[in-house]
Amino acid sequence: MSAFFSFIFGISFIALAWTYFGYPLLMFVRSKIQPRPVTKRSIDSAALPSLTLLIPAYNEADVIRRKLTNTISLTYPRDRLEILVVDDGSDDGTAAIVREFTDRGVALIQQSQRGGKIAAMNRGFAAAKGEIVVLSDASPSYEPDSLQILVRSFADPEVGVVIGNLGIWDAESSVAKPAGLYWKYEAALRKWESATGSTVAVHGNMFSLRRKLYHPLKPGTINDEFTVAMDAIRQGYRVVYEPDAISYDDASTRMSDEFNRRARINAGRYHALFSAGYLKAPNPEMTFRLFSHKLLRPLTPIFMLTLLIANIFAVIWPGKKSTSFTVLNLLALGGQTAFYSLAGLGYVGEKKGVHNKLLNVVYFFVSSNVAALVGFWRWLRGKQRVTWTKRSVEPHITVTPYQAKPVDAQEDQRIPGR
Repeated sequence: MSAFFSFIFGISFIALAWTYFGYPLLMFVRSKIQPRPVTKRSIDSAALPSLTLLIPAYNEADVIRRKLTNTISLTYPRDRLEILVVDDGSDDGTAAIVREFTDRGVALIQQSQRGGKIAAMNRGFAAAKGEIVVLSDASPSYEPDSLQILVRSFADPEVGVVIGNLGIWDAESSVAKPAGLYWKYEAALRKWESATGSTVAVHGNMFSLRRKLYHPLKPGTINDEFTVAMDAIRQGYRVVYEPDAISYDDASTRMSDEFNRRARINAGRYHALFSAGYLKAPNPEMTFRLFSHKLLRPLTPIFMLTLLIANIFAVIWPGKKSTSFTVLNLLALGGQTAFYSLAGLGYVGEKKGVHNKLLNVVYFFVSSNVAALVGFWRWLRGKQRVTWTKRSVEPHITVTPYQAKPVDAQEDQRIPGR
């Protein structure tokens, strides 16, 4: 009995170690010895492509003015920039705010009934005129020259999708700091994946695509950006990460909001990998990356559970093992007990408004993985909604980019509309 539980413990431990340490280390090493450089144009080039900044929006009255004010101040040539907002049946005055910017080059498409982000994206891409379409959520703000930096990789004919860097506005919440640390970890992995071919992790804050590659998404698609990126890979194009194209966003105010967001993301991940068949990548290399980065990651809570359960039974039924082996089991169980206790204290601390960096990080990690388990259950039952719900955020205080080194700061320049 002890040998069986030791085997389960070992498999679970190896899976976790590979997911969070082994695979990133492999990508880092390969980026040094087997790089695939991307050909980039100068950001001052007179041959910048025409670009559509597409913003699907639902009940974004609290952030859309900030977003559009930031957008019209970007330094991308205005004769090559189209700003398009698709309002998905908002009932909070979002469309009225957008209309305030129509005389400054912002176009509005208003859907009378809510159809979900997929319907808004399909309609927006159908109306877009730019050679490159940058898909953006309504909350992030961009550095002034982020679009020039973002599109320079499209000079490489093999590149079909480019994603930008994400920083987190600093905020007095238990979510902001751990979320920033998570994005820092993700940014490094995406950078190494891109340096060796394609990254398989994307986000909706700054997602750019050659418009000709977009195929209308099917109703029921949950993880839209990931689906679009995988479709581009199937068409033979690379998906790369541009660390110097920086956006900033708010962290969720409460971990419960972050929990719901991550449950939705993971339900969409399973839908894309299995229901939509994207785990069947066009080549073994991409299958390996999807397996290591996108499949094993949401399975982490299952490995964590089996690790804990196997450890408990290995202690209860040690079998004919040596004393040193029993001591190792006890130490492992003690470490896991302490880890989950810290997560519990982090939960209590959030409820009481008491913040501690260590507790918040552990709580964030455990809560995120429970959310992954919920997402898996929703996918199995087909219960994940395709419409999106806004998360609550608190006003930002100072800008703290948690990612790669940002570009040099530049003064905002208000550019008049066309």
